Amino acid sequence: MSYRNKTFILIAIATLIRCVIAASTGLGNDEVYYWLYSIHLQSNYFDHPPAVGWLIRLTTFNNIFHSEFFIRSGAIASSAIVTWLFYKCGKKLANGYAGFLAALIYTATIYGSIVAGTFILPDSPQMIFWVSSLYLLINIAECQIINEEQLKRVIWFGVVTGLGMLCKIHTIFLWVGFVLYIILYNRNWLKTGALYLSALITILFFMPVIYWNIQNHFVTYVYHSGRVNIAHSGIDIDNFFTFIAGQFFYCNPVIFVCIVIALWHNKFSIIASQKKILLFTSLPLIIVATVISLFKTVLPHWTGPAFASLLLLTAVYFADKQKDGSLKKKLIPSGIMAATVLLLVIIGAGIIGINFFPGTLGNKDNAKRGEGDFTLDMYGWKNFSSSFDSIYYSAHTVKDTNVQTIILCNKWFPAAHIQHYVAEPLQLRVITEGDIDDIHQYYWLNKQLGQVKDSQDIYVIVPSNYPATLQSFMAIKNLQPDMKIIVPQYRNGKEDREFVVYYFKPGKYAILKND
Repeated sequence: MSYRNKTFILIAIATLIRCVIAASTGLGNDEVYYWLYSIHLQSNYFDHPPAVGWLIRLTTFNNIFHSEFFIRSGAIASSAIVTWLFYKCGKKLANGYAGFLAALIYTATIYGSIVAGTFILPDSPQMIFWVSSLYLLINIAECQIINEEQLKRVIWFGVVTGLGMLCKIHTIFLWVGFVLYIILYNRNWLKTGALYLSALITILFFMPVIYWNIQNHFVTYVYHSGRVNIAHSGIDIDNFFTFIAGQFFYCNPVIFVCIVIALWHNKFSIIASQKKILLFTSLPLIIVATVISLFKTVLPHWTGPAFASLLLLTAVYFADKQKDGSLKKKLIPSGIMAATVLLLVIIGAGIIGINFFPGTLGNKDNAKRGEGDFTLDMYGWKNFSSSFDSIYYSAHTVKDTNVQTIILCNKWFPAAHIQHYVAEPLQLRVITEGDIDDIHQYYWLNKQLGQVKDSQDIYVIVPSNYPATLQSFMAIKNLQPDMKIIVPQYRNGKEDREFVVYYFKPGKYAILKND
């Protein structure tokens, strides 16, 4: 059987496993928030460019299907495409076996199979364009002569990176790597108009995002610059080691070790220029994020795309070792097999832990039960939705057409969970109040929905893992609720958290002006 067909089988098996994960776990905080993008399409959002919202809108068939599987199916499809692109890159660099190993190594990473490959994040579609760009750059770096075919590839690079930037802004690091390669190793590109046309194409693709930010006082960049600005920050060693540990885990500890071994030996049967361009498209983002992590909190998946180049080099290294007899000849080297087994163990433990761990991994105190337990973000919301349905219908036995019910929140999480699992099935509105750093995209949704009227009744839902007091809600501050119900939630027979539901009848609270 050819390595091409083996790769197709790998993709089929991995896709099936991802489908099981997608259907058996609830949506995480970020995922349900990006679902929010899909029901209010824009050219940009507070946190990210728009592609992830468009993708969810597509895979849910214009939001007809709201289940976790359909919301995540864009990530699953993207991962299958990316795995095939890894095969193509590895084959181009060395041979079909290197291509198969590249696909397998990517599949064995937690980032590739789970973080971006099953959970729906901006990284999910971004990886298609990131690895497509690497494929173009590998071909561009194959020879120093600039011919018509090379010029076309550079134009396509501008198109593909432009699409990538509509997924996530740090796709720009591909241009950083390419420019560094040109300046240091092939300045002839600086004399071609195609290079500048390519850059212009990337900018044109990104113009809707720029225009939205001009209209909104560059709020996206103000927010993100605050997350990475180290000018007035002291060194935080805890952040640094947390970031390093996160990268180690997301990459898959065994794969991370394989990368280090491959780079340490630094012997690859590929053209030197291809090796250089792969390093230039990898190391700058990793170095910048690592430096920032010394001062600020950096999420480890931010560097996930940058590891793609290193995974390709690792695949070539293992293929070379088998070819020269340094490793025992077998389809899957022991290190990569161990990484695959570890991934399957993590997946199994994750599904079991989320759905069956008795009680909570977090705080055990009643008022804050479950706080710090990330598994609760993906568990129990459907059960609570059923409980809230009963509460809602018991208080609204006779429909009053003059009263519109809203659910009031003061953070983007758990507001997005409440909107998806609780409000949408009942066709209720979710309104948030607070600073833009707390409510994120809800700032614009509030404007679209209009102000809260005194004729509306209000529910407030407070899960104990995200505790909040009524004093933190300005519209109902100092008011006594007309109803308070505590809904305990159990996992495998033990209480994992509780939901407190407050109800306020119309005409009692301050009117919220959403402007």
